[in-house]
Amino acid sequence: MSRCRQSWTLPLATAFLLLVPASYLYADDTAGIAASPLPAAAVDAIPVVLDPIAKQKLMASGHYTSFSKGQPLVDLCPDPAAGADITRTLSSGHPNIGIQTLVVAAMPASLLAREGRTLVLYNRLHQFRTMAGIQYFSSTHGKVRTLFTTSHVVQAPGDRHPLSDPQYSAIESTHDLFLEQDDSTFGKNLYTVTVKGHEGGAIELTMSNVERVWWGILPVLGPGALKLTMVIQASADGKYLYFYGNVGIGATKVLGMEEQVRTSFYYRVLALYHWFAKQAATA
Repeated sequence: MSRCRQSWTLPLATAFLLLVPASYLYADDTAGIAASPLPAAAVDAIPVVLDPIAKQKLMASGHYTSFSKGQPLVDLCPDPAAGADITRTLSSGHPNIGIQTLVVAAMPASLLAREGRTLVLYNRLHQFRTMAGIQYFSSTHGKVRTLFTTSHVVQAPGDRHPLSDPQYSAIESTHDLFLEQDDSTFGKNLYTVTVKGHEGGAIELTMSNVERVWWGILPVLGPGALKLTMVIQASADGKYLYFYGNVGIGATKVLGMEEQVRTSFYYRVLALYHWFAKQAATA
């Protein structure tokens, strides 16, 4: 287990959790897929090697997050192929900020025995327009705010006319899209999106910024400096849904900025879990 994770992950995580209302760590009641305490057997069945602290946190809440500097951590990813992809992506980008989160929640009743469940989840992960209006906790403002005011697929960097969300009749091994989002903190940005369907049933979505990202007048991320990946996977018995989020950031080193960027993206990963939880629960 990484010594970096053991030495400073817990103080940072504790500090972050004190800033945000405890209820925000879980999907709201309308989602029907809230993270909650897990039996030991469900935690033991997660296909990752967990240290005692991670196991305890997952049993207590269904949610665990770790942070890193330098070498990124991918040890909470429940799918080996997706984990290998994320490792390669992060290694090529040399991030100085790393965040990973694993949330385990009960599979929505509507999906427990549904034929073609993985394809349903795959299409739900492509509902980019529904990201508009999702909420997140802003550490800067100390309250919950809207994360994206608009979110839609576009044809290409040179043609940003909004397109409808794609719909697929079968899971593809890989494909690429361009996604434009108007962010309440970082403004309007374009991302390349790569979606992969893995043989074990995991679905992997990775976003990377095409252009420089600004925070007001401050440049905080160069092109390609953000690598945000979501992995969606059902447990082996189909009773649980795993949501894994990983963020690697090569943030511009501006005094006081690194901590703010880390905190902001931690809450963004939680917001994306909330978003997908609702998508899965209404499938």
